[in-house]
Amino acid sequence: MIPEQAGATVLVLGDINADLSFIVPSFPDEGGDISAERLRWHSGGTGLNSAIAFSRLGAQVALLGRIGHDPAAEVVQATARKAGLDLRWVQTDSEVATGLCGVIISPGGQRTFVSFRGANLRYQGEALPTHLLDTCGLLFLCAHALLEGSQQYAALKLAQLAVERALPVALDLCLPAIRLARDLLFAMLPQLWLLTMNEDELRALLPGMSLQQALDHLLQHGVAHVVIKRGAQGCSIAERSGRLDVLPPAIKVVDTNGCGDAFAAAYAWAYLRGAEMRECATLANTMGALTATRSGAADAIPTRSELAMRLTYGLHYLLAPVSSGI
Repeated sequence: MIPEQAGATVLVLGDINADLSFIVPSFPDEGGDISAERLRWHSGGTGLNSAIAFSRLGAQVALLGRIGHDPAAEVVQATARKAGLDLRWVQTDSEVATGLCGVIISPGGQRTFVSFRGANLRYQGEALPTHLLDTCGLLFLCAHALLEGSQQYAALKLAQLAVERALPVALDLCLPAIRLARDLLFAMLPQLWLLTMNEDELRALLPGMSLQQALDHLLQHGVAHVVIKRGAQGCSIAERSGRLDVLPPAIKVVDTNGCGDAFAAAYAWAYLRGAEMRECATLANTMGALTATRSGAADAIPTRSELAMRLTYGLHYLLAPVSSGI
């Protein structure tokens, strides 16, 4: 639960990106030239998506990351400020551009991505605001931050300092981290208060194991609480005291971009506030599902009022803002 002296501040370290979507009549051949029917700018990146989800739920959020000095930075900053994020510790890179994801969307809704992580990789760990760890309730790491560069150093350093302070550390996995930093991930497991991932990530992390075998393995290796995101099947939860499967609400899916980030943040927030497993799962499933009902990533994450309309009154306490400790 939230330490009384720490308030509700959450530190989030992860990628900050702009998404540039091209809606096209057909997917071009290599070397081809087609005209897009529509063009959309969105904000995205696992760090920004997660931070906005926490903020929408009532947390005070300090976002840690690095952007460039370019039009993409203006897009993500506008979204972050509108969400009320604390951007004092977002660094600006004068040499490398803001992370950018180009998305080509064909008529059937199929998305093809070209991503540039850019300034994210150059987040400077030497300038970490470590004093924030003394005044917050949770360190939330997005696994892209573990891939490479000085961003990786910063993530590992923050996790180490958080553990020394008995501060909860949550990690939301991604496939690239499993492929490129597998040994590092397993070394971190005993430090984790919460680990979230989807089914594809679980299969990549522990190939050949059933869901239950994989959950057993993770708990045996020191993770306190594991949550598997299962899309239309909701989620599966495991801790030493029990297991639980919870179905999501029925919705019409428009765009699944950002759903996993919203889910992970919502589960961590509910768990931090002392909610029971089923309550945590219900909030997270609803947050992820509503994000899927509209286009975009960070911009698609639902507000507290939208969540309140879909949740029973008994869960509204999870949507009440909590004053900051910073």
